[in-house]
Amino acid sequence: MLRSPIALACALALAIPAAAQWPQFLGPGGRAAVDQSRVPLPFDLEKHRAFRVEVPTGHSSPVIAGERLFLTGAEGSELVMLCLDRRDGKTLWKQSVSARADEHYGHRASALAMPSGCTDGKRVFFSFGAYGLLALDVATGKTLWEKQLPLAKHDFGTGASPMLVDDLVILQRDGAPDSSIVAYAQADGAERWRVERLGCISSYATPYLWEHAGGRELVVAGTGLLTSLDPKTGAKLWEVNGLTLLVCTTPIGDAQHLYFAGWSSPGAIGAEFLESAFGEDFPVTPEDVKDPKLVFARLDANKDGMVKRSELPKGCRAADAFPAFDGNSDGAWQAEEVVPFLSRSQARGGNIAVAVKAGGKGDITKTHVAWRHEKGIPYVSSPLLFRERLWLVKAGGSLTTLDPATGAVKLDQARLPDRGEYYATPFGIDGHVLIGANSGRAFLVRAADELEIVSELDFEDELLATPACVEGVLYVRTVNALWAFRAGVRG
Repeated sequence: MLRSPIALACALALAIPAAAQWPQFLGPGGRAAVDQSRVPLPFDLEKHRAFRVEVPTGHSSPVIAGERLFLTGAEGSELVMLCLDRRDGKTLWKQSVSARADEHYGHRASALAMPSGCTDGKRVFFSFGAYGLLALDVATGKTLWEKQLPLAKHDFGTGASPMLVDDLVILQRDGAPDSSIVAYAQADGAERWRVERLGCISSYATPYLWEHAGGRELVVAGTGLLTSLDPKTGAKLWEVNGLTLLVCTTPIGDAQHLYFAGWSSPGAIGAEFLESAFGEDFPVTPEDVKDPKLVFARLDANKDGMVKRSELPKGCRAADAFPAFDGNSDGAWQAEEVVPFLSRSQARGGNIAVAVKAGGKGDITKTHVAWRHEKGIPYVSSPLLFRERLWLVKAGGSLTTLDPATGAVKLDQARLPDRGEYYATPFGIDGHVLIGANSGRAFLVRAADELEIVSELDFEDELLATPACVEGVLYVRTVNALWAFRAGVRG
């Protein structure tokens, strides 16, 4: 029986490496997926738990080289780099450096330790917005080299993870004082190439190495653009414009297309923007859209002319980003601080998903975009390409799947039980997809064209990191702990 080109490409991409390797954010090939993992599905938090160990607070995902697992975290102003034995969770080494400046965050989900590490098996590389890039010896934790970089101060922190390409470690620094993409030699940190990104505001997307019949391209998302670079030299190959401005998602690709999906509040206007800010429990009227002063008045429950965080709908995005609009840091919004932001009449950037055909050169916005889709677009959670579907998870628990070849909708904004935020990328595993909500609830759904929730879990800790899986063990990092699950533990 013949298989489609997409099916063949997915099958090849999802093959598990012979060695136990999960070398960087989203794993081998940046795919966030495994097949034939030997992990028991559905898995139980008690019955299949190999261990649970507390770790320093952070949002980074696990990376793995052989029997060693690496995480980052923060203890006060100390930036922690941690190596654990992935078999039992015991600490093998722990190193730290001090943050070089106090960070002020405008969003509650921000943290000192958000980027994931990456490893070539000999060295492990860590990046911190409040420090820079470090290379440590995998076996001993000894610092081999470091680059103290200009401090990247963002209201939302620093999220882009370093990645490996051949003998290079590549770091995206959009919005930093030295806004750029830089390639360093893994061996000694020598700078190999640099591409300035002076027009880019802060971005949280990790670059993606797209491999197809025509070669390899380093695709970078940021400030309305997808840009393709030659990974050896940094030379620009092509760009697609008109995308969202504040980019949090990482692209993914197959042999035919590169896929990107991203949403941000600057790309939304009117009712969509107000509903995204204040949630489903705050119904928006046409009058609210015409005069956002009415919105401010509705939020001001005690009518004292100010809006405190406690007056906002519980769990809404505006509450999470409260400090970003508290200009005088007095713990309350004044009308003059907020109403102009709520009054925007024109969206900037497109909140869309696109498929880009391989083989383009120059500005290919009009020539190589195979399809576009505008509903159910994720904010932070990156798209997952798995089982001939492109999976999109949007805040509010909205799950959409698309046909990668055509963009046709297979599952249209089905609702998961948790209506909160979703930052972790959905994780493909053995014909299922594991979807984690920031609240700590997770849903194992079948990889099908109808929503079928196979099991529900509650980690009782915030869950913002994407899992890792090697040799029959699934690793889930919550904000304060690392969990490991495998068959045959109890019962």
